[in-house]
Amino acid sequence: MGRNAPSDKVVSSDLEGSKSPRGAVYALTGEHGSGKTSVCTQVTAGARARGLDVAGIITSRSGPEPDAPREVMDVRSGSRRLFGARTAKTAAVDAHNADFTFDPLTPRWKYESEVFTWASEVLSNATPCDLLLVDEVGPLELLGGRGWASALDVLRKGDFQAALVVCRPRLMDALEDAIQRPLAGSFEADLEKIDGLSALMVGAMFE
Repeated sequence: MGRNAPSDKVVSSDLEGSKSPRGAVYALTGEHGSGKTSVCTQVTAGARARGLDVAGIITSRSGPEPDAPREVMDVRSGSRRLFGARTAKTAAVDAHNADFTFDPLTPRWKYESEVFTWASEVLSNATPCDLLLVDEVGPLELLGGRGWASALDVLRKGDFQAALVVCRPRLMDALEDAIQRPLAGSFEADLEKIDGLSALMVGAMFE
């Protein structure tokens, strides 16, 4: 299987057999709207049902509306911070009366000015843990060394049993280069199979 070619909604052959060694990094990939964040939420619940310590960040819409601004959640504490929104959704974001910033690597987005500092602190304090979630790493982190690029330092240190990193398909090679080792396995999000996929993922990482 190629480095950036996830198996058919399931796991690569690297995941067969016993539990992975401590510090294993897995990727969850898929295009926009494929259900990646929903899978992360289900994985969190499944891991906690096993009594595991789950930490990190999950990025999701702040409401049910398709144009709702995004927010970032500290998985361990449940605290949330406004992330931003696509620039086309200016009115929805400006309603928060926050300061925003732009980045040339992601021109279609505008971000709350302090969100990356906040998220970087959350990630720096997330380990040690059983499961580390990073939703997601993208062009800012992998191509620009910005955003919450501190997540890459945390992943390289490996002070967790397993980490699950959300990453778009075209950036999977860059993710492996950034963490300086091969991924333990990869999963492809499927909006119609979230429950089954999340259960499979938790089992693959912790059984």
